[in-house]
Amino acid sequence: MFSLGADAVDFTSYKYLPRIVKIHDDAALDSLAEEGVEIMRRRGNILLCLFPNPQTRSKDPQFFNLRKAVPTLDIAKQYYDANLIQLGAIGSTSYTGKGVVVGICDLGIDPMHPTFLDHNGKSRIKRVVEYKELDGKRIVLEGENAYCEWLTDSIDEFHATHVCGILAGGGASTPYSGIATNADIVVTTSMLTDVGLLTGVEDIIDYAKEVGKPAVINISVGSYIGPHDGSTLFSQYLDMCADDAVIVMSAGNEGHRTNTLLTEFTENQPSVSFRLGSKDWLQLKMEGATDIWSGSADPLALSLKVFDDDNKSTVLDLGEFTAEDGNRVIFEWDDDSYGSSGIPFVGMLMIEGEVDSENGRYHIILSYDYESPIISEKGRWARYDLALEVKGSIGNDIEVYSDGSHTRLVAMAGHPHPTSERTISDLACGDRVISVGMYGNRSVVPLTYMSVSGEVDPIYQDSTGYDPGATVRYSSYGTLRDGRTLPITVAPGATLMSSASRPFLEKHSDYPRLMLDLPWISEAGTSMSSPYVAGYIATWLEAVPDLTVDEIIEIINATNRLDIPEPDDPHNANGYFDPLAALRMALRMGEVETVDDPSAILLPDDFVSVYDMTGIKRYAGAASGLSGIKSGLYVIHTPYGVMKRTLPFD
Repeated sequence: MFSLGADAVDFTSYKYLPRIVKIHDDAALDSLAEEGVEIMRRRGNILLCLFPNPQTRSKDPQFFNLRKAVPTLDIAKQYYDANLIQLGAIGSTSYTGKGVVVGICDLGIDPMHPTFLDHNGKSRIKRVVEYKELDGKRIVLEGENAYCEWLTDSIDEFHATHVCGILAGGGASTPYSGIATNADIVVTTSMLTDVGLLTGVEDIIDYAKEVGKPAVINISVGSYIGPHDGSTLFSQYLDMCADDAVIVMSAGNEGHRTNTLLTEFTENQPSVSFRLGSKDWLQLKMEGATDIWSGSADPLALSLKVFDDDNKSTVLDLGEFTAEDGNRVIFEWDDDSYGSSGIPFVGMLMIEGEVDSENGRYHIILSYDYESPIISEKGRWARYDLALEVKGSIGNDIEVYSDGSHTRLVAMAGHPHPTSERTISDLACGDRVISVGMYGNRSVVPLTYMSVSGEVDPIYQDSTGYDPGATVRYSSYGTLRDGRTLPITVAPGATLMSSASRPFLEKHSDYPRLMLDLPWISEAGTSMSSPYVAGYIATWLEAVPDLTVDEIIEIINATNRLDIPEPDDPHNANGYFDPLAALRMALRMGEVETVDDPSAILLPDDFVSVYDMTGIKRYAGAASGLSGIKSGLYVIHTPYGVMKRTLPFD
């Protein structure tokens, strides 16, 4: 999985700055045009835009916070007899994604890897769209000649090739085939900004509409900053895209880290304090972002302090950030700061605060890129950290999220401790996104190592550190403010064997891989579990093409397996993914004729028979007794025909 963080970026060499914009009426379009803004896509009143970046604006602090991505099946198909879907055990029909478009928005694709070729040697990747959004470039490629000339979008990444191989790779006569092995494939690559990802989603939808096929899109990226309530413009836009495609997204890989702090202000606790720490635990180099959210529009007051780790105490107060809407404070520390002011940092930190227009909640975001060069007397780590104290109104609650890519949260004595609770990716919090966590897949993987000289070691079994079927502690999870528990499902993800980008391995010759006729790579993460789920959803759409995303979510919820190790562990959320049971349920749903308003048709004394989606009869009697049935989706036999409906009726 790639994680999105707020990175300090030098924009002087870039022509454009991608932004998602919400307008109130079309009159705003003229103003944007006058500023030279390019509108890439539009859904409703949300625009995906590229703003021109003149040199006079390139170092404006408002662009310091640009969200940009940074990098972070052979056995898998046997869980819960999922391989029977491809083997034709359902009514003697083999489901392989034929007649469905699958797509990914990612980085590092090798479009001519043999796993993506059909039996005639033709690429099943029908279109590649490469975005270089900060340069305002969009490159569309179709066909083998174009792919061979282009090769790849990045010789330093293989993520897209691996993910796409799980989603739909044919395996190239190896055991390492993917799921939807006969689906059409569309790949979009970008710098993984919000705009780059969403325009990529639109490109996949465009192709599916051109050929008249249903679409499933996998996005194996994440961001841990944000409100985690589905209110962001990114989530709103993606929810609208779900009208035209099923969107599957990885949950994140931070379920074991102290990246979140959730607490409430009380009379006994009118403030909360914590420290910023680096992911490598040394604190020498601090970069990234921390996002602080109030539970309401009530403002928060933020004080910055320098913490001495040797003496376990604060030694310097840098002042309080006043909570005025749109206020911005910038700290710049140079090499002489410590000598002149006692500030032991070198670099930059920016603080901004506002009431968010989409959810009405006050929040403060800190973006930073600084060093702490003074070494602790007790070890190799930095002696001084940045400590934050946040004050709020009594009864209000607070949520703090570190970016996870670079930063974690560190406890202060006497204050609530940061936890891994709600480490679910903010990008996966939309109402109509299928979020996927992971469980252990295999304990060993076959590997050979190729040395720089080209010598290949014999194949041996390398331990993965995971137990098959077991909980993976770093799979992200969380219960949101509205009560939703995410991820929606959990699937095999640690570890999966899949295709490797050949241009990547040509440059990185010492990267561990399995050398058969082609190189294969073993990787673990929710990046691997989400295309597994997306691939099986493609087989459902092959069987029942008119399934909606809402029905698919309902199917997953109804068929998730709860007879699993540690069912109460929050990492497992709603249970393990069962693709075969889900396909059977989808087929039953596709066979049932629906009635628009059954509650208006049925009379209280009408006799009905009610079956759950596994075919078990749950009720037989008067329609008046339907109100006592446990909530869920059922097939109901009535005097007026058969219908599928959620009970109880609204």
